[in-house]
Amino acid sequence: MKVILSPLWCLILGCAVAVANDGPVMYFDMAAAIAAMPDDTVLHYDALKMTSALQGLANRDAPRLLIRFLEGDSASGRINIDDYWRDKMQATWLRDRDFEPENSPAAMLQSFDADVAGWVLWDPAVPATANVASTICGVESLLPIRANSPLIDYLRDAGVKIEVKKSLVGMFDGSETGSAKCDAYLWAKREYLDTGKCHPALMAFYIDAYTQRPGEPGFHYDDLPNSKVANHDYYIANRAFFFDLLVWPDEAPVDDLEQPLGTDHNTLVELLQAQYQRNNGEAFTTIGGFASWNLKYTEHGVAGGERHPVHTEWQYIGLFSAYNAILDADALGLACLTNASAYRHYPLRERYEQHERPAPRPLEARTYVLIYMGDYDSAAWLSRHIPLVWDDPARGEIPIAWAFNPNLSDRVPYVFDHIYNTASPNDWFIAGDSGAGYLNPNLLIGDRLDSGLPEALDMWVAHNQHYFERFDYDITGFVINGFHGYMPLRVQQAYTRFSPRGVGMQLGFEKALVGETPFIRHASDIYPRHDNLKAAADQMAGFAKEEKPQFLVFRWILQSPTMLKNIMAAMDEYHPDHNWEFCDPYTFFDLYRRHLEGERPSMDIPRKP
Repeated sequence: MKVILSPLWCLILGCAVAVANDGPVMYFDMAAAIAAMPDDTVLHYDALKMTSALQGLANRDAPRLLIRFLEGDSASGRINIDDYWRDKMQATWLRDRDFEPENSPAAMLQSFDADVAGWVLWDPAVPATANVASTICGVESLLPIRANSPLIDYLRDAGVKIEVKKSLVGMFDGSETGSAKCDAYLWAKREYLDTGKCHPALMAFYIDAYTQRPGEPGFHYDDLPNSKVANHDYYIANRAFFFDLLVWPDEAPVDDLEQPLGTDHNTLVELLQAQYQRNNGEAFTTIGGFASWNLKYTEHGVAGGERHPVHTEWQYIGLFSAYNAILDADALGLACLTNASAYRHYPLRERYEQHERPAPRPLEARTYVLIYMGDYDSAAWLSRHIPLVWDDPARGEIPIAWAFNPNLSDRVPYVFDHIYNTASPNDWFIAGDSGAGYLNPNLLIGDRLDSGLPEALDMWVAHNQHYFERFDYDITGFVINGFHGYMPLRVQQAYTRFSPRGVGMQLGFEKALVGETPFIRHASDIYPRHDNLKAAADQMAGFAKEEKPQFLVFRWILQSPTMLKNIMAAMDEYHPDHNWEFCDPYTFFDLYRRHLEGERPSMDIPRKP
């Protein structure tokens, strides 16, 4: 089926060809610049926030400014992630561009002076204004800077003129809602969202300046990658609306304990309603980011909270789903994504094809296992982890179901081109939670948490068809419904329209076979460790039954091909009696479908040596 895209969809999905630019690309060494600064975490934070914002402006039409900042793991050890991807870009897409190294913030600002219309001061007394300033930057091209920031003197001493065009200092005191934080977001909503100045289908859910409050014990936060300010460039380039609000209506947020109960939640609902009006309900909004559960909004946060991080995640996803929004889930740990504003211009082909699907196999009395290799519902997680898992020496030796959500191609198109160009016949791509984007599909129908919005199930089908057709997907490995129960038949039927080969489920469903599409619930999450393979083997074996054939799906998070290879050997060593077979996703779902259709297995099973 050919998907016809409206002009709004073309804007959202980046259908336009990027403006050509054959000038030099600056490669700014952010890590070196910070190392040369005084030992001041506020200064470092503010410098990174400014640089990421400048990237968003400089890279709006073409790649012109990259940063070197992020360290990470690869199959060969610790590397600089930015060097890794820069080298690949320089060898292919950007091979005709000159790369100019730089480590002076003043020189960088001077080089891109024409892209900047001035500066906006945000108010450290109201940390939410740091996010408001990022929204303003995208719309008005004003670089954000903290009032009284040590960065101001640092730059002025280097000869940089800071011309303040807008100040948020003292603007918000809680007179509107009882919360200065929420007043700031509602003001920004009226100024930028309601007026149509922000992107119609993109928002940014990133922690505000709560991480950096000078003079307050416990908040000399030096984990800059997990502050997520390096992620802002992509959203500023696309004029997205930034926010950071607690989703629970019956809990006071730890960063604003005196607000009337539910003010954060009510403000979040107003923003989602305004975003829905912005796109007239014609498209799903992608929300980048995640709850910063290590710092606030959960019981694991350093300042406290009442709920478990997973439950808080599910509450956000439920509310987002009710307002036609999906999450690009930049969660803690691998949360940082650099240079997306530049690399979003990477030219993808119109269509990518996977290898020819495997031929049908005889159904036997075995324990068939599918390992769901996730979680890649975040562009940051995917780009950060490719050097470790994709370059693993065991990749290609065994069949693997890589759960790379195809909608992530909007923010990291270079990753998708790379994996398709280098995939082995044992590498298979399937969608993760919950297709081309993370939402709860049950909340696309019915009363939708009383949002008052019309149903969006058909639009969800069309949204997925676009990405599934482009990347040759036809399996969804994991659908999450969070708090919202088993999947009704009507939603199952919708999934058969874009995921006909199979669907893996977090929760239950009405029918295991809908037409020719099999549905199966995951058996368990497994967290294998190299120093105790037997423990993971024992855990998986605990789900095996005597009656065969049996079909089991296990969800693994951020694991490597080497780990899978070792676990397969451990299962043969410690639990050979169940005749384990680890399958590619197509063989697994084909055998499972035939089993559901009543095909009887062959009992003549050759034993493994």
